[in-house]
Amino acid sequence: MSDLNLKSFSGEMIRIMPSVIRGMLKKQTDEIARGHITMPQYLVLDLIDKSGPLKMTQIAREMDASLPAMSGIVERLHILKMVERFYDRRDRRIVKIGLTVKGKKVVKKITHQREKMVESVFGRLTEKERQAYLKIFKKVRDILYEKI
Repeated sequence: MSDLNLKSFSGEMIRIMPSVIRGMLKKQTDEIARGHITMPQYLVLDLIDKSGPLKMTQIAREMDASLPAMSGIVERLHILKMVERFYDRRDRRIVKIGLTVKGKKVVKKITHQREKMVESVFGRLTEKERQAYLKIFKKVRDILYEKI
């Protein structure tokens, strides 16, 4: 791709992405869309759901945020009874953050609702188009996280 083509692509992406994101958000009916939790709170819940209980330093590192910022988010999730703090069984000096039953239900509910939203949008593409989109999307993710 020449510089001009890349520049045109970049401009088009910058113009399209905000409307795609807004369109996706409009189709969401989950806890985030209704304002019950914030996107950063959901991302923390999702991280803990996928990784299991984590120390605050691990959460901050994975979220690429400061420890004080993550402490505030986790505290709000604790107040909402979505996460719990507990001592590590091997070293009682270490406090870990895990999901409560309520936190697990919220993650499961949001995941299910998002799957339905993605299916309603991408169901209008052919299987070949979906495969191509997914392949490119994964490659972009890998570039962003320097896996390539």
